[in-house]
Amino acid sequence: MTRLSLVIVLVALISLAITSIVGLQRGGQIADTVLQARVTSLGATRADEVERYVGSLQRAAVGQAISPSTAQAINDFTDAYRELNSSQPSAADETAVNAFYADVIAPELADVRGRPVIATGLVPDADAAISLQAAYVVPSGEGDLVAGRGDGNDWFGLHRKLHEPFDEFTIQTGVDDLYLIEPAANTIVYSTAKDIDFGTSLLTGPQSGSALAVLIQSFDSSPEPGVAKVRDFTSYAAAGDEPSLFVAAPVYADGSLAGFVAMRIGPQRISSITTNNGSWTAEGQSGETYVVADDNLMRTDARPFLEDESAYLATASDLGNVTESQLRAMRTFGTTVLFQPINDNDVDAALELEPSLAETTSYLGVEVLQARRALTIDGLDWAMIADIEMQEIEQPVVDFARNLLITIALFLVTITFIAARWSDRLMRTPRIISSRLRAIRSGAGIEAEASSAAVPDGAPIEFVELAADIDTMLETLASRNADAAERAAERRRLLRRILPPQAAQRAEAGDRNVVDQVPHATVAVIVISGLGPLMRSGDSETARALLDQFVEEADALARQRGLERIRLTGDAYYAACGTVRPHIDHVARAASFVLDVQDLVRDLGGERGLISMTAGIDSGPVTVGLTGGADLAFDAWGPTVRHAADLSRMDGPNAIFATTTVQAQLPASFLTEPQPEGKMSNIVVISGRAHEEEPAR
Repeated sequence: MTRLSLVIVLVALISLAITSIVGLQRGGQIADTVLQARVTSLGATRADEVERYVGSLQRAAVGQAISPSTAQAINDFTDAYRELNSSQPSAADETAVNAFYADVIAPELADVRGRPVIATGLVPDADAAISLQAAYVVPSGEGDLVAGRGDGNDWFGLHRKLHEPFDEFTIQTGVDDLYLIEPAANTIVYSTAKDIDFGTSLLTGPQSGSALAVLIQSFDSSPEPGVAKVRDFTSYAAAGDEPSLFVAAPVYADGSLAGFVAMRIGPQRISSITTNNGSWTAEGQSGETYVVADDNLMRTDARPFLEDESAYLATASDLGNVTESQLRAMRTFGTTVLFQPINDNDVDAALELEPSLAETTSYLGVEVLQARRALTIDGLDWAMIADIEMQEIEQPVVDFARNLLITIALFLVTITFIAARWSDRLMRTPRIISSRLRAIRSGAGIEAEASSAAVPDGAPIEFVELAADIDTMLETLASRNADAAERAAERRRLLRRILPPQAAQRAEAGDRNVVDQVPHATVAVIVISGLGPLMRSGDSETARALLDQFVEEADALARQRGLERIRLTGDAYYAACGTVRPHIDHVARAASFVLDVQDLVRDLGGERGLISMTAGIDSGPVTVGLTGGADLAFDAWGPTVRHAADLSRMDGPNAIFATTTVQAQLPASFLTEPQPEGKMSNIVVISGRAHEEEPAR
């Protein structure tokens, strides 16, 4: 008895059991097809809407940028700003601004971040910024966003004339703020919302390291007209650390760069698309759509969060995949954007070029059917995910399968009879092809022509075509394997050129999330002061030359001391020791490096003291890894990096601030002294070395 005949007998004996199983499978297949199409279509529709919305923002920015009135407004506001900057602000304005930052802004940011925030590092240093923020930003009850409280400068007259059309533009486009930025020092000379970034320089001011500053500085000296750039959501201090997305475009007048127009968008705008403004009719009882990015965090709000925030936060806390700081941020800002992590495997699959569909576990631990599709938006590594719970899917499947049981049973009896008659004839050629495939799989080295040549004469045309397709498949596989090996070798060479050895090895192994926790490292942040006044005085070439020379020589000093530069944003230079190569004396190396840079800045500043520096040093755990999506970059971040950056913004020309943690690890050869009265107790000043030491290698 052949195997097929035995199967036929068994089918006849247990037909009822088989029909039940097949009925369930068939019903499940039909229901799955319908639901898969529904989920896939829903995700595709929402993805198209998000792409169109971001595209409309870019077109709106370009439309505003190419308007001659915008270029004229930037020139007029810039001239008025410089005139205002030439006069000393009143003592009352300075007092009001300093008090506002100390009593309102710093405490609010401290509550959001869960750590102390130094107000002096946020206060603008330009005289015009003090006057404008006193008139528009500091609450007084005496002015409004049109008139303000100032009337002694052309800037206020321009504002009364031009604010209304710009404000109407923000209402029509649905953005939270519109900026006009001059090109020399990237100063925000006009803003509709007038937050604490208003009037400040994005090159040297307190917002120089912000997402908006990075976006503006990403344009080269002669950016292409009519092209807008997008910066992904990130916490923005000027908006109270609320997640913000930025769009910017260059503005030209008579063929010359007049400045930039930029827009800030909060998280609610795009969330209203994926949530259909809170109406989930198309999603059913449990379905939802949301946007994720390559950092594995949401870019739109979660449906359960909007429906019941308290229950959502309790569930997320119980699952343990959300940190306390993320939970606090969700409560504070009323959004899951940038705070709700998503399974990294799901995000990796979603960012693939081809759409996909899979059963997986959602971010709340529920089994779901998930459709994924990457979004095609320049500058954003985003993907759309559509989920529907499996529990909602399974019930219609059971109902459908039950109704088909009798029909399936009759159908199977008929198929069994026919199969018994024709099994031998039909299976003759497939057995030959199957034997050839098993030989190929076992590595017998059979030539591609063998499969088609072995098909007997008179075989059905379908099997002949199948054998020919197998031959073509073998040839194609051989060609693709060779191409894949060549591309893999080229990628390994590229990674080894641009990344540290450890990161390159992990990236070569296919790890797309090369992120490590370094338990003991030291971070030094150096802020160069004096470049802003040079730029405002018109000597921008000298300022840029000083900055270029400083960076080149600081890099050399860092290599000499065993540090790596990890970031350069605006007037801030970030370096770290112990992140790529471990050093037992990483604290001493970092301190020696900063003292070397202090001498370098004195030499570069000359007798006039054109520039000065303030440095911050902290030691502790640091997170390092690859960032930037397709544009690979090695970076470091975490509380240690942020704390060092905060210290570098403290008031103290040519001072080196460090934490007591750093002080405890310094050799006795380093001279330290406590902070003056009124400063933070856990910060010391490094004043020098007791004797010169050999450079660390």
